[in-house]
Amino acid sequence: MSQYSSAPPYYPRSSEAVPLIGSRKSSPRHQFLWVYAALIALLIVTITIAISSFIPSNDPLDPDVRDRIRREWDIELHQHQQEVLKRIDTQKRWRLEVEEHAREVEERRRNDEDERLRLNMFWIDLASHTCTTYGTREYTARLVNVPPYYNRRVEACMATSVKIHGTEYTPKWCEDHGPNNVIGHWEIDQHEPDCASYWVWYKDFGCISPGSGQRRIEHSLDNIPSGGDWKEFCATTPASFRGMHFMGAEFCFNKNGATWGHWAIDDESCK
Repeated sequence: MSQYSSAPPYYPRSSEAVPLIGSRKSSPRHQFLWVYAALIALLIVTITIAISSFIPSNDPLDPDVRDRIRREWDIELHQHQQEVLKRIDTQKRWRLEVEEHAREVEERRRNDEDERLRLNMFWIDLASHTCTTYGTREYTARLVNVPPYYNRRVEACMATSVKIHGTEYTPKWCEDHGPNNVIGHWEIDQHEPDCASYWVWYKDFGCISPGSGQRRIEHSLDNIPSGGDWKEFCATTPASFRGMHFMGAEFCFNKNGATWGHWAIDDESCK
């Protein structure tokens, strides 16, 4: 074991402040990268400023902005006015076309009437038929003196009146079977007492059901003309009861050879 008779020798060391790795100078490559990055940043800033200078401002306090908004409004107003004028012009054209069509129709009607009168068309073989509905009877007649070349026979038929019960009536519809065989049909609801059916045997069946608010009424229909349709007469024969008037039954049925009308009327006492 070694022993020292005096203090051990001192070996000086480097200071702890001295870095372990020695300092290095920046290389030219690093300097180039820094310059390149600075140029890119400068370019971005320049482009941003340039773009912002071209983008219009939206600040309403800016006179240029107000002028631009006013010009845009003027353009929109002008476009709207043009659209309104076009719409008005279109409506005028439509109205003129409608008026022109009406004039043509009226002129054609007058021409047809003049020609019909000139040809002296008239009705013959006027005949009465069965009753069709309450107080209404069907009549037919044949239009004659119609030239073979005349191709508006139905129009002439519909415009030519006939006297029934002292009153002039035009047909309700016409059938064209050729010249001198045009048949007109009338449904006359005046002065036809033989076509007047009436209600008898009024029956009140009380409330339809508790809380229904409706009352059931039935009538029997009498004096249905021979050959008449009982459903048509039931639906068109007027009825009056309990202070109310009806143009016909709400529901019709036939029972034991008799025709019955049915009504369901509102009634507060049934609630």
